[in-house]
Amino acid sequence: MYICPTIGEDHEKDFLVTGSLDDFKIIVFSSLDEYNKGFEYLELVDYEPTEVSDELFHELALNDDAFSGLILDIHSENKIISKEELL
Repeated sequence: MYICPTIGEDHEKDFLVTGSLDDFKIIVFSSLDEYNKGFEYLELVDYEPTEVSDELFHELALNDDAFSGLILDIHSENKIISKEELL
């Protein structure tokens, strides 16, 4: 389970990503506390924390060629979790 900054409503939610349209990573946090620290670090506005299951990222890794992984706790650990690790 990850905490993700999202913007939008219901099925129209968008994740915070980095990269390009054909090679992107999603920024995620390990806890709500880390989310709050990262939110301040990134100076985000209008984003809301959303819990996202590992299963969603597994499905994304299987079905989206442009998705290349996750960036965990960008403000501190800055760990990259590759697409292959999610499979």
